[in-house]
Amino acid sequence: MSHIKDFLKGIVIGVANIIPGVSGGTMALVLGIYERLIEAINNISFETVKAPLGLLRFNRAGREAFISEAKKIDAWFLARIGAGAVVAIIALAKVMTFLLTTWHDPTYGFFFGLVLVSTAVPWMLMKKKGIGAIMIVVFSAALLIGINHFFSGEKLVEKTRVKQELALEKEKMSSPDTVLTNDFDAKKILIMFIMGALAISAMILPGISGSFILLIMGGYFDVLRAIAVRDIPVLGSFALGCGIGLILFSRLLELLLQKWHNGTMAFLVGLVLGSLWVIWPFKTTVQVGSETVYVNNQIPAAFGTNELYTVAACAVGAAIVFLLILVERKQNREP
Repeated sequence: MSHIKDFLKGIVIGVANIIPGVSGGTMALVLGIYERLIEAINNISFETVKAPLGLLRFNRAGREAFISEAKKIDAWFLARIGAGAVVAIIALAKVMTFLLTTWHDPTYGFFFGLVLVSTAVPWMLMKKKGIGAIMIVVFSAALLIGINHFFSGEKLVEKTRVKQELALEKEKMSSPDTVLTNDFDAKKILIMFIMGALAISAMILPGISGSFILLIMGGYFDVLRAIAVRDIPVLGSFALGCGIGLILFSRLLELLLQKWHNGTMAFLVGLVLGSLWVIWPFKTTVQVGSETVYVNNQIPAAFGTNELYTVAACAVGAAIVFLLILVERKQNREP
C-alpha cells in the first residue's frame, strides 16, 4: 500500500510541476515527504555512481554493495516518486495545458484550495508553535511575496515575448541550410554553471520557482536561447551546476532540519503560505501575440460563472486535502 501511496504522491508532484507558480517542493512538503526526499538526496555521493558499476563484476560483493547503496539513498522510494512524477508529466501535460488555457481561474482555484488547507500538514510536524515560530512564518511568507513583487507584470510580458521570438529562432535553426556554431566562452560557461546551482537550489524550496530565480539573475533567456540553438557547452555547464547545486543544497537543508528543525519548518511553512499569493487565481491579463499573460492579482469586480466555478474548484481542492488529513490521522491512531 505504501508503494502505491508514494507513486500517487509522485503524480501530485508531477502535476504541480506542470502548473506555473505551483512548486513541486510545496507539494512534497504538504504531502509529508519533504524531509525524506531531502535526506535521500543528501545521501547521494560518489559511491552511488560507483555502485551500479560493481554489478558488472557479476559477483556477490558487487550485488551487496549495490543493494547497500540503494538502501542508503532510499532508491526505491525515489524511484516510486520519480515514476509517478514522470507519468503525470507525460500523461497529463496536454490535459493541464488545456485546463490552463480554457479554465485558467478554476484550475488555479483548485490548487489554491489544495495548498491552503495543506499548510496544516507541515505546521503539525512542528513540535513548538510559539510566537517565535509564528514570526518566522510571517517573515518567510512576506519575503516570498516581496520577491514576487520584483517579478513585475512587465517582466512577465517580456518573458513571453522573448519566448515567442526564440521559438521563431529555433525554427530557423532547424533549417537544413543553417550552420550551428557553439563558440566557447569560458566566462559565460562559468556564469551558467553558477546560475544552474542557484536555480536548482531555489527549486528545492517550497513556493519558489527555479525559472523565476533564473529570471531575476538574468539567465532565463540565455537558457532558452541555448536550448533553441542547441548550445551544448552552455547547456552542459548549466546542467552540471544543477546537479552539484542539488546535492550541496540538500546537505544544507538536511543540516538545518537536524539542528534547527522547528525554525526551518516554520520558514518552509511561510514559503507555502507566501506561494498562495503566486497562485491566486484572479489576475489581470495582457495579450502578447497569440498568448494570454496573467499579470497582477486582483479582486473580481463582479461575481459571474467563472468566479463561481473558481470558488467551487477551490472548495473541492480544500475538501480533498481535508479528507486525506482525516484519513491519515485515523490510520495513525489505529494499532
